[in-house]
Amino acid sequence: MCGIFGIIGSYHKEEAKRALKTLAHRGPDAYGLFAKEDLFLGHYRLSIIDPHPTANQPMQIDGAVIVMNGEIYNYRDLQRELGGTFHTQSDTEVALRAFQRWSQTVPTHLRGMYAMAIWEKGVLHLLRDPFGKKPLYYAQVGETFIFASEIRAIRAIFPQIRWSRDRITSYLSYQSSISPHTFYPEIMQLEPGGYLRYEKGHVEIVTHDVMGVTSESGTMDDDTLDHLLHESIRYRLVSDAPLGALLSGGVDSSLVAAMAQKMYNQPLPTFTIGYKGFEKYDERKYAQIVADHIGSDHHTFEMGMEDFLETADALIEHLDEPLADPAAIPLWFLSRQIQSQGIKVLLSGDGADELFFGYRPYYEMADIEKARDLKYKNWLRNYFRSHYSPNREWEWYKRIFDDSVLFRSSAELFTDLQQNRLLKQNVKDDHSLTWIAHYIDRFGQTVGPQWYSFIDIKVQLGEVFLKKLDRVTMAHGIEARSPFMDRVLVERLFGCEPMWRMGEKPKWLLKRVAKRYLPVEIIERKKKGFSYPFMEWLHASGELDVIERINARYKLFDTEAVRFMIEKSKKGRFKHHLYAVWLLCKWIEKH
Repeated sequence: MCGIFGIIGSYHKEEAKRALKTLAHRGPDAYGLFAKEDLFLGHYRLSIIDPHPTANQPMQIDGAVIVMNGEIYNYRDLQRELGGTFHTQSDTEVALRAFQRWSQTVPTHLRGMYAMAIWEKGVLHLLRDPFGKKPLYYAQVGETFIFASEIRAIRAIFPQIRWSRDRITSYLSYQSSISPHTFYPEIMQLEPGGYLRYEKGHVEIVTHDVMGVTSESGTMDDDTLDHLLHESIRYRLVSDAPLGALLSGGVDSSLVAAMAQKMYNQPLPTFTIGYKGFEKYDERKYAQIVADHIGSDHHTFEMGMEDFLETADALIEHLDEPLADPAAIPLWFLSRQIQSQGIKVLLSGDGADELFFGYRPYYEMADIEKARDLKYKNWLRNYFRSHYSPNREWEWYKRIFDDSVLFRSSAELFTDLQQNRLLKQNVKDDHSLTWIAHYIDRFGQTVGPQWYSFIDIKVQLGEVFLKKLDRVTMAHGIEARSPFMDRVLVERLFGCEPMWRMGEKPKWLLKRVAKRYLPVEIIERKKKGFSYPFMEWLHASGELDVIERINARYKLFDTEAVRFMIEKSKKGRFKHHLYAVWLLCKWIEKH
């Protein structure tokens, strides 16, 4: 895992080196650059595979130069397939030779997470993995093209680029900016699965989706799924650096840890967090049950209010864009503890809910969608339009009777009408669709389980959870790996009949395999969405006052709408909404 940076066009070398240095946290083990007239490529390395200096980057082979962030897990298989002589044991060399063989179709051969840049014969090629695990940003300013792992490096060269309040609606809708957009109109992010070609000022972009509408009617037996999961986890255990796993006590992280432990030749370090004085949020009990069952080397850490406030400040200072996932704060706290244990590779359970239908609203959506077939629904359409409710269920039915897109991802937070009441600007109905219109166009149909899974992998997972996982762990020199988001596993499951894959109960298929590895009490306990006492701590600390300070300066919000959320949050409602507003204000104050 690394930080990559490049400039094509005129530049000042010392300025470019300073910009590259803003990514040093992503790769504390080695530093390198390749500089010539109108070309600068830089790299900070976190050494995970083949730590020998010969594998440092930028790497030059046969006139081509590569900088890569990430891992190609099947690089040994590809070595054998490509043949010839390799000068390192690095997956980076394999990635370059694979690109030289297969060009822009190379992602169909790779199993891994990556953002890479290849310069060959006067052409720049950028590629990003299918699920967006690794970030890749770029900007074209005049005759200069620049790319980087994080926005901060681009803004170090072009500090005149500023965030835009027009992008706040994307953040409020989906907790994050949505590819290819960012909070900065002049800076873009390459979409997951994207390939960009830059030559003499001209940009071409092609996006390859490994998920799509399928006419397949097949199923998958338990042994096949077990094999695919086993293979995915085995690939992700390849490391020349110390490795561990996150363990919450839920099915997803527990299954990853259990299967990994069976393949690991020593007790696997596992890590869990709890919250001082708030046992109702605590899952340490369940994580310990799993750890005892699988024989892992388990570590628990406890966060209190002062830890929360200190960690929140550090996180928000670090973020290039606001990100409204409350889980980012405890993950930052936990990552700091894991870093102190010397761990550099960390397995996570991200992606299972989106792939195996772990969220209850999927089933609610499938039921509500039946109302589209009502022959006489004009009266209901008019009723819902004239009787507003702040509850999300009201919005769902209104969309159905308006023949609009019902499910827009589990990441959806503020509806358009909620934003219209919160913001001091006119937000029209279905404005939130503008941010995901390219996914709607590519997928074609916006109903049913295949769409639910597709858009959640793109938005909830790619733009919120995986973005959080990368920024937080990489800030601490840790590479996080997500075995459920394996290209072959996802392709195989998306090739199954969608209604069969969803079934009648959340994660039914995954749980059948999990029974082979986990205690029944872990598999059958009621799903508990991730939560912790962030709102109690925000109220107790007076932190929410930042909303009033920022609003006095920028005039962003309707004060009555903010007061409504604050009062409701004391009773456990609209907590996530208020958190998003608080974090946005804190981020604006710091940036």
